[in-house]
Amino acid sequence: MDKFIIRSTDSTLVSEPPKKKTKLNIRRQYHEDYLNIGFSWSGNVDDPRPWCLVCGEKLSNESMVPSKLKRHFFTKHSHLVDKNASYFQRLLKSETQQSAKMTKIVNISDKTQEASYLVAELVAKQMKPHTIAEKLILPACREIVKVLFGEEAEKEVLKIPVSDNIVSRRIEHMSEDIEEQVLRQSRDSPLFALQLDESTDISGQAQLLIFIRIVSNEDIMENFLCCKTLSETTKGEDVFEIVDNYLKFANLPWEKCIGVCTDGAPAMTGSVKGFTSFAKKKNENIIFTHCFLHREALMTKTLVGDLREVLDQVVKVINFIKSSSLKSRLFEKICDGMDSDNSKLLFHSAIRWLSRGRVLSRFYDLSEEIIVFLTMEESKYEFLGDEKWWTKVSFLTDIFEHLNKLNTSMQGRNENILTSTDKMMAFNEKLTLWKTQVDQKKLTMFPRTAERDVDASLVSLISESIMLLKDKMMKYFPSINVEDYDWVRNPFCVSVNEVIGLTFVEEDNLISLKNDRTLKLKFKEMTVNKFWIYAQAEFPEISIKAIT
Repeated sequence: MDKFIIRSTDSTLVSEPPKKKTKLNIRRQYHEDYLNIGFSWSGNVDDPRPWCLVCGEKLSNESMVPSKLKRHFFTKHSHLVDKNASYFQRLLKSETQQSAKMTKIVNISDKTQEASYLVAELVAKQMKPHTIAEKLILPACREIVKVLFGEEAEKEVLKIPVSDNIVSRRIEHMSEDIEEQVLRQSRDSPLFALQLDESTDISGQAQLLIFIRIVSNEDIMENFLCCKTLSETTKGEDVFEIVDNYLKFANLPWEKCIGVCTDGAPAMTGSVKGFTSFAKKKNENIIFTHCFLHREALMTKTLVGDLREVLDQVVKVINFIKSSSLKSRLFEKICDGMDSDNSKLLFHSAIRWLSRGRVLSRFYDLSEEIIVFLTMEESKYEFLGDEKWWTKVSFLTDIFEHLNKLNTSMQGRNENILTSTDKMMAFNEKLTLWKTQVDQKKLTMFPRTAERDVDASLVSLISESIMLLKDKMMKYFPSINVEDYDWVRNPFCVSVNEVIGLTFVEEDNLISLKNDRTLKLKFKEMTVNKFWIYAQAEFPEISIKAIT
């Protein structure tokens, strides 16, 4: 029974197991004498690995001892036992040269690939056919390099792959990479705003262009997001479906969208079936705005009756001269003979906002050449001999030049609703000043018109046109109290009590920010956009309010 009884034992009597000896991790180093048995080394200097020059096998660092290296050599390469050190030195030199040659080939290959992408980028930017790289660019580079650097350099140039299919693939790869970069930046942004513009291309297809404004790299950035074809109808539902599907593809939630700018078309702004109505169902806090450039274009479409007729007559004359290649060549010859700065008229396009100003300017500059040409053609355009008609053309040229400058000033990066509003308000005041000056028969603001004889009826017509333009401006640009947003432009120069539309937390943030001397110094060093993004970490509520 004793063998079944479990007796307690004294723990002090139990012997402890012997401790295992820790194995030191020693890294063996290569010795030059190992070359005599056909071994060099590879890998890291701190952890070299034996490398057999005969078979190319690489052993572990633990094998970096003479006994193990000899065992490998005598077992696998016994036929080389009689070889001396010079034989293995030649093997090592040959391997080194071959390795260097392979490295050079790889580097050349990388460079040719890079050059191929650069050529494809140039072709894409210049909007040239993909075949131009193979038919023109590469042959031209080949001849240039051959003359300057010789035939060896010419051979290297010929290695660059630039066939039309390769150029096409390169452009697709770069396009996909750019899109991925834009989407990655957009996903990282806490907020984003969209701008939509639907238009018809030269083939009659409706295209929807989408731009995005995001917070990235401590600044506000604007990027082209995508261009999608509206295959069937261009209703608000169709536009929303395309935008919604792309945002899902890009993993951009509607909740992060704070604003959408549209062209003001019914398909965009309709309260029931417009794009905005569908977008509000996704995020009711989105702020929708009517694009200033579209509004300015609508404002300039209305002309006093006589001026509308004059513009139509100008277009008819241009179309007559450019109706055939023969007439165009004869007109160019007349312009060259009269030492004109330009020799071609411009077609008028109602779609292009700046078209009228440029067309009229070129038409007026070539007025003498036009009269000579039409006289030779015996064309029946009696109004070309009317001095008052040319005075009206000069006024149209001057006023549209001012409108073009206004339009272009509201384009570009870092432009926002506050800066554009400032420019529109300034132009509105200028119209008031111009009308006063015109009523006094002072035409300094219209230099071409001032050079001609302007009678009382024309003064009245010009004054009426300015008033009509001012009325249209008030219609499309109702009063905006930009003073209410002065705190956005400079939060250190306003009284919080005068700022309206802020919550208590936002007012509290603004007070703290306003009295922060460090931020005040930073404000002088940064743009407004960068400042509010910089301040967002410490004052998030008021910063987000300013950005949106």
